[in-house]
Amino acid sequence: MKRSLALTVLLFLCVLLASAAYAHKKKHTHKAEAKTHVFSYPDCNTDTISPYNLLYFAQSLIGIPYRDASSDPSYGFDCSGFVSYVFKSFNAIVPRSSADFANAGREISIEDARPGDVILFKGTKSHHPHSIGHMGIVYSNEGNELRFIHSTSGKEYCVTISSMDDTYKRRFVKVVRLLKQNDNFQAPIFQAQAN
Repeated sequence: MKRSLALTVLLFLCVLLASAAYAHKKKHTHKAEAKTHVFSYPDCNTDTISPYNLLYFAQSLIGIPYRDASSDPSYGFDCSGFVSYVFKSFNAIVPRSSADFANAGREISIEDARPGDVILFKGTKSHHPHSIGHMGIVYSNEGNELRFIHSTSGKEYCVTISSMDDTYKRRFVKVVRLLKQNDNFQAPIFQAQAN
């Protein structure tokens, strides 16, 4: 009787351990598959978002410190954390990483960039040197001067507005349009303020 009870308990423990090991393996397999999936965001739910309102909100975040891997305004933002936080505050469905923004919206020429469009850059030498590693939101594009708002790990180390200088021109990848209102751009909808 004792032997039978001991075997039953042992069998029960083996089944329990095997079940736990299977669940653990399945969880890690799912995570690995998620990392290799290429996200596509053809419709980001931006039909009703005004570029003016989006930039007014983004501008209210100027000065929040840069924090790697963060999209929390009480702690700080990395570049994609800032952009995704701004868009998600208007219920837009957008990626979290800068690389995934390459598959969001529709690519447009830099000359046609409008306030509220998303601008993508290669990373710096120490971080993503050959792929998209930085991003921001176009703030103004008047004359030959494009300016964008972003969270930078550069000397400002916070959310700021920068001009498209030679360094950014060398790192430029593309501009993507998420805001459908920018397709019908007729006149300046957002007047950039001087820093």
